[in-house]
Amino acid sequence: MNPKKDYVKIPIQVVLSGVTILLVITSVSLLHTNQYEFIYLRFSGLNMLKVSYFDTILYASYLTAGILIGILADRLGKRKIFLIIGSSGSSLFFYLMTRAPVYWALLGCRFCQGAFTVMEWQILMTLVLDYASNQNRGKCVGIFGVFLAVSMGVGPFLGGIIAKRGIFFPYYAAAVLNMLVLLVTIFLIEEPSNLKRKPSLSESFNILKTRSALVIPAIFNFIDRLHIGFIIFILPLYIQIVLGQGPEMRGMILGIHALSFILLQYPIGKLSDRYGRYTFLIPGSMGYGLLLSVAGYIGAAGLGVLAGLFFALGIFSGLTGPPNAALVGDLVNPEENGMAVAFFNFSGNIGIVFGPMLAGIVTDLGSFALCFVVAGIVELVSLGMCLLLIRKLHRPLRFPSFQYLCTKDRKEIHSAGKQNDI
Repeated sequence: MNPKKDYVKIPIQVVLSGVTILLVITSVSLLHTNQYEFIYLRFSGLNMLKVSYFDTILYASYLTAGILIGILADRLGKRKIFLIIGSSGSSLFFYLMTRAPVYWALLGCRFCQGAFTVMEWQILMTLVLDYASNQNRGKCVGIFGVFLAVSMGVGPFLGGIIAKRGIFFPYYAAAVLNMLVLLVTIFLIEEPSNLKRKPSLSESFNILKTRSALVIPAIFNFIDRLHIGFIIFILPLYIQIVLGQGPEMRGMILGIHALSFILLQYPIGKLSDRYGRYTFLIPGSMGYGLLLSVAGYIGAAGLGVLAGLFFALGIFSGLTGPPNAALVGDLVNPEENGMAVAFFNFSGNIGIVFGPMLAGIVTDLGSFALCFVVAGIVELVSLGMCLLLIRKLHRPLRFPSFQYLCTKDRKEIHSAGKQNDI
C-alpha cells in the first residue's frame, strides 16, 4: 500500500461534527421508547394512525425547513449560525412538548422542534462534506456515520431507562443535550475556509438540472429514511402489543438494530472510497428489503428471534448509509454542498414522513406482519428504480469512482483535509 496515495488524514472538524451529531440525534431518539405512554395513554381516543402523526409531523417539518436551510447556508456561505439557532430552538420546544394540554398543541410543538433539529443535523452533514476531500470522503462520512449510528442505538436504550423515572424525563434530557450542542458550536465548531462562490437562488434550485445523477442517492435516501421512520414508530409498538414487553426491551431491540449498523459505518465508508459506492449500495438494499418482508412473521416467535432479525437488518442498512452519503459529495462542487445535502435530505424526509403513515395505515387495515411485508416490497421496488437509473446514467454498474457521473463542467474538489488534521 502506498501511504501517500491511500492514507489521508481526517480533519478534526469532521470528528467534532460527529460528536455534535451524537448529541443531536440522541436527543431525538431518546423519545422513541415511551411514545405509548407519552401519547397513547396520555391522550384518549387516538388510534394507531393518529398516534403516527407525532412522528409524521416531525418529518414534515424536516421537509419544509430542510430546503430553505440548504439554500440559505450556500447563499450566506455560513454554517455555524444555523447550529446556534437550531440548538436553541430545539431545547425550547423539547421542553414545551411536556406542557402541551391537548394533542394538537403537542403536534404544533413537535413541528417547531423538528424544524430546528433538522437545521442542526443538516448543517453538520454539510460540514463533513465541506471538510472532506476526494481521497477521504467515504472515510469522513463513515466516521460521521459511526457517531450518528451510536446515537440511534444509545438514544432509545437510555430513553427506556430514563422513561422509567417519568414520562417527561426523556424530553427534559433532550433539551439539555441541545444546550450542550449550543456550547460545542460556540466554542469548538469552525466555519469552513473553502467556501468561496455563493450560488444564486436560481443556481441552487437548478442543481438537479446540472447534477442529474443526484437523483440516484436521493432515491436510496428516500427508501432508507422511509424505513427509519417505519421502524422507530412500529417496532416499539410491535414489541409492546405482540410480545408484551415494556420500554426497556423496546430500547434494547432498537439498540441491537443500531449496533451492527454502527460497526459497519467506518469500514464500509473507507472501502467505498476504493471499490465504489454501488458495490455496497445494491446488495445492502436488496438484502434489507427481502429480510424486512418476513420480519413481522418470524419476529413473533420471541424476543430473541426478533433481536437476531434486527441485528441482521442493521448489517444490510450499514452497507448503504456511508456510500450513499459520500456519493452526494462525489457529484457536486464544494460551494454546492449545502443545496446538494438539502436535496438529499429532502428526498429522505419525504420517505421518513411516509414511513410512520405507512405503518399506521397498514396496521389499522391489516396486521403487524402485513405491515412489514409492505415495507419490504417498497424497498425492493425502489431498488429496481435505482438500477434502471444507474444503467441509464452510466454503464457498467461496477466502477471504482463516481466523479465522472457529474456533468462535464464539474470542477475538481480541492482537498479540504490539510488543515486542522488529526
